[in-house]
Amino acid sequence: MPKIACLTLDLEPDLRAPDGRVRLLDDDTKLEWLLGLLKREAVPLTCFTVMSLGERYADRLRALVREDIEFAVHSFSHDRSQPASDYEVRRSWDVYGNLFNAPPRGYRSPNCLIDYAGLARLARQGFQYDSSIVPSVRFDEYGYNNLSYGRAPFRFQFGAESIIEFPVACLAGVRVPLVFSYAKLFGISVYRLASAILPLPDIAVTFFHPYDLYAGEIADHIPGWKRYAHLRNAHRAPLLLAQLITLFKRRGYHFAKVGDLATGFADDTSLPVVEVRPHSHAA
Repeated sequence: MPKIACLTLDLEPDLRAPDGRVRLLDDDTKLEWLLGLLKREAVPLTCFTVMSLGERYADRLRALVREDIEFAVHSFSHDRSQPASDYEVRRSWDVYGNLFNAPPRGYRSPNCLIDYAGLARLARQGFQYDSSIVPSVRFDEYGYNNLSYGRAPFRFQFGAESIIEFPVACLAGVRVPLVFSYAKLFGISVYRLASAILPLPDIAVTFFHPYDLYAGEIADHIPGWKRYAHLRNAHRAPLLLAQLITLFKRRGYHFAKVGDLATGFADDTSLPVVEVRPHSHAA
């Protein structure tokens, strides 16, 4: 099986920003740098977008469709208390359709917080894939324990409805996620060494946020110890993102959009299936 990596962006307001802005979209220099990197490296991008940004940045988002960027949904309001509620799912679906004149295909919940009820809503609404499951453990206020899930793509089955899940990439054994914020914190060299011993899955989905690229500009809004975590290697963030891409390439990965993988898996009966009983997702 070929090794495929998916670079994804969680396009949401800058962390704790009181004005709800996204500097990546406001600043041509920042955006042009990112687009230039993607073009030089021939890396497509899947952009999970908070759809409440649609009105403010409509022209910018529509223009980015022409830059080999796939858009998917990252909820409507990025409300962590209802990451995939009826309102969040339906409202984001409608706004996406009005913005791009097509229905969305993919979803990622805020902070990767999702449950069976939320996944069932996505399947009922018509989403084809989700990428919210991190098959690891998180211990902060947004904690989860997803060690029961595999690292390879699988299908959640809700009776006659289903949705394909593309888990976020984790190292084998220790299940440490390979996402850009962790790569900034620990260093690319740590992942380079670790992935040689504890391989990544053959289909590896990673993600970053806009503010990961300019954490130094927003750190004053971040409380407590997380401020220092975000500031770790902040001055080297653009270089580290390029190095992350290089790491995947040196491990033999080719890059693809998540939606293209979903198309390939749509009728694949060999995908593992997680059967969810009706009472497990009643809400």
